[in-house]
Amino acid sequence: MQVGTRAIGAFLVLLLAISCGGKGVLEKATEEYEKGRYREAVFVIRHHFRRGGERHSEILFLAGKAYLKLGSEAEAEDAFAEAFSKDSILAEQISEYFKEEAGRSIQSGLTLKGKRFMRQALIYDRNIDFDGYNAMAGEIMMDRKDFESAARYFERYIGSYPDSSGAAEVMLSLGTAYEEMGETEAAIENYRRFHERYPLSRLKTTVIWKLENLLFRMAEESLEEGKFDEAKLALEDLASGASARLVRERANFLLGEIAEQTGDREAALRYYREVVNLNLGESGRLLEKAKERIEELELAKKRQ
Repeated sequence: MQVGTRAIGAFLVLLLAISCGGKGVLEKATEEYEKGRYREAVFVIRHHFRRGGERHSEILFLAGKAYLKLGSEAEAEDAFAEAFSKDSILAEQISEYFKEEAGRSIQSGLTLKGKRFMRQALIYDRNIDFDGYNAMAGEIMMDRKDFESAARYFERYIGSYPDSSGAAEVMLSLGTAYEEMGETEAAIENYRRFHERYPLSRLKTTVIWKLENLLFRMAEESLEEGKFDEAKLALEDLASGASARLVRERANFLLGEIAEQTGDREAALRYYREVVNLNLGESGRLLEKAKERIEELELAKKRQ
């Protein structure tokens, strides 16, 4: 009996669709959609198209929403894409709809599905605000190698939720985005703020490593630009105070080279010997180079 009733209902929908023009189809499909009868809404729209009816952007947009409610994501994406191609003004509405679906999915524990909807939302609006899910949006943009957008989303999240459980990790990701953008100074400042905000974070060691390597890179750039005094000050700080042995080793070796270039043989020997001291019982390319420089400098000293 129920099957028969549904069949009659579908037939009535068909009769209504046949008797309507483009606007009537939209009104009828909207009515079905608002009643939660998504399958019937799709039926009205598909029949309209099969009869050669015009593919209005508004009808396609409604079809996308109905398909999504039915779980037909591929059909929904196609309908939204076609609607957008006919009327780009719909981009904001499409993005907003995918955002709402993403939020509902994530809140229901369907995180992967939610991220999939977020990716769709970002296709139509790379600046849409996901509020508490902005960190997720940032990671999606990192995967797309759109580091500028990623940084913007990470900044939003940290600005709104600085004390959340995941804020420290987001701040680390923000620094990585800055690095990928070539914004070295912004990355350094970000990592320094990290120490102030999250001094007990388990990510502290990683941040220190990234910070010290960036400082070393900036010192190298200063050298290339002929700013010897500026570079030397930065390197001396790293040579004595860096947490990472590798950074101290590289800083001391570079200071040795600077000392040689400026004719300060004793200082050069001191820095190269520190490289050796840092690598007692170890081996490595920089260690071998330091030993060679010590040997040559001491031989030159004896010849005097």
